[in-house]
Amino acid sequence: MNAASFAPTEGRIKEAKAAIASLMSYVESLEEGLKPKRKVSKKPRKQKSSKATAATRIADRQERAFHGKADTPVTPRHTKRTASVEEARKAAQEVSDKSGATARAERKASLIAKAIEKEAVVSPVTSPDAARLADLEAKIEALLALQAMGHVDLTSRNENEVLFSDLPFDPDFNHYEG
Repeated sequence: MNAASFAPTEGRIKEAKAAIASLMSYVESLEEGLKPKRKVSKKPRKQKSSKATAATRIADRQERAFHGKADTPVTPRHTKRTASVEEARKAAQEVSDKSGATARAERKASLIAKAIEKEAVVSPVTSPDAARLADLEAKIEALLALQAMGHVDLTSRNENEVLFSDLPFDPDFNHYEG
């Protein structure tokens, strides 16, 4: 066959046809004694379920006793769960209100507004000691205003403790050099 295909001559082509004819007669003379192969099923095989062993039954019973149901796979839901943005917003607002975050934010905003007003009203001071004194007086006034609004109780530290972060000034007292 190779000789006939790569270097075709009349003699080589006749020899190749004779070889093919002999092979065809041999294939036709074969008997169908072989059984055809079984067709492969495209469906996956199902696992055979067997009875639960004693250990599995005990484990399931203990699981039900501790958690209320057996350790079984999760069944799918036919309806998808949807999140309610409005309910989540309300819940977040309730958490902020109960933790005091909303009140702290309002308090800080009012203190900043007051500080801006006071800076605009206060005349420039030339002496550094006078500036420190004016700053301290402004901080004391802001603290007294917070106490008057009921946000800070200076008499009872057990129930309503005041954090340094809630105070309207920096608690770092190392301002004085010397």
